[in-house]
Amino acid sequence: MECRADGTIRLVSWSPADGFHIDEDVERGPAAVVRLEAEPGDDDDRDDLPYEIRCTSTGPRAEVTPDTDDD
Repeated sequence: MECRADGTIRLVSWSPADGFHIDEDVERGPAAVVRLEAEPGDDDDRDDLPYEIRCTSTGPRAEVTPDTDDD
């Protein structure tokens, strides 16, 4: 992730935790907020983890947001 001089953020790369993969629908930016979703493996009943990432005065900050998918 890179915070840019204009206050926007751009995802440069990412690496999911073991047992998760990143959904192909990543919003990389640059933008005020970028988004990606970590999804568990096929045999895993954990919920998807949608993230919103933005720049703050202390650097990039990621927050899990409510999952709005209806699948």
